[in-house]
Amino acid sequence: GGLAQGDTKGVSLHTVARADRISTQRAAAMDQFGGQGGQGDEKAEQVAAMAQFTKLLESQKTIAKLTGKCFQACVPSAGKSLANAQQLCLWRCAQRYMETQYFVQRYCEDKIQAGTWSAPA
Repeated sequence: GGLAQGDTKGVSLHTVARADRISTQRAAAMDQFGGQGGQGDEKAEQVAAMAQFTKLLESQKTIAKLTGKCFQACVPSAGKSLANAQQLCLWRCAQRYMETQYFVQRYCEDKIQAGTWSAPA
């Protein structure tokens, strides 16, 4: 049983909100370690621009991975249009991919915050 089409917005919006929070944390870290003495507004603008660029890059990477994996799994041979079964397969694949990405991200963040994360050898 998958989620209804309307249910995906909650996952996607939550994922975006979490990505936003992570980018803000990265920006704060960049600001903290980027140099002391601060150039004020110019430095803050650079950090914000870098955080926004990083967010965009991560989103595009996720979309590219999702598209590649799902298209390969659901469309054995491309034609002029997609059959209904292929469209449904793509929809379900994308949904599963986003839910899995969210779960893994949440799991890792929880482990890091709890201080129980151990890097792989």
